[in-house]
Amino acid sequence: MKKFWQNVGAIIVAIAIAFFIKEFIIEIHLIPTGSMIPNINVGDRIIVNRFYYGIQNPLYNAKMKKTIMLVMPNPLYNNHLPFSSHKYIVKFNAPIHRFDVMVFFPPETPVLGREYFFNGNKSVEPVYFEPPQLIGERYVKRLIGLPGEKLEIRSGEVYINDHLLHEPQTKNNDYSDFGPIKIPDHSYFFMGDNRPRSSDSRVWGVAPEDKILGKAWAVIWPLKAIKLIH
Repeated sequence: MKKFWQNVGAIIVAIAIAFFIKEFIIEIHLIPTGSMIPNINVGDRIIVNRFYYGIQNPLYNAKMKKTIMLVMPNPLYNNHLPFSSHKYIVKFNAPIHRFDVMVFFPPETPVLGREYFFNGNKSVEPVYFEPPQLIGERYVKRLIGLPGEKLEIRSGEVYINDHLLHEPQTKNNDYSDFGPIKIPDHSYFFMGDNRPRSSDSRVWGVAPEDKILGKAWAVIWPLKAIKLIH
């Protein structure tokens, strides 16, 4: 019996350590779609740095996720929890850089696009956003637009404040048009590297800063795909 309780105690400690690492330091995230091809592929596993922007509040993040493992409903989803009103226990104010690959929750209720951000200018045709396909699930995309910027896409090329954005990453191009929109404060515009096959900010709008979970560091599986994510 003593041996049994020692084993139980060891299991509890191991679970507690794993939870601490996942919620506060790093986690491993499975890529379920091809929206980041050719840089990250379906089935890749990436390391996500949860510690880069601050010590996050796990109670805040717990109510953001709609399901557990895409199967079981999360009983905490969108519920008020004690001590869950703030995203960070301690925020580091680390800079958020354009072209970072990030893990985040997309907005569940997208705001109206151009018409709203350009103060109701009726000469500008509005952009309407749709809810994300997987509400309450984490997305992995590349940060393209920063707060306060005017963003427009012309024939697949991104323009920031009317200047062509030179993107350093390898990507699959499309030739669509989008915008212009003005990105609100504390919000970010994300796009997948596989532009023709990515549900991103062109579809469901900008993602608020408090939806960001972490920064993607590296692909660690499969072995032939191991690399840092630049």
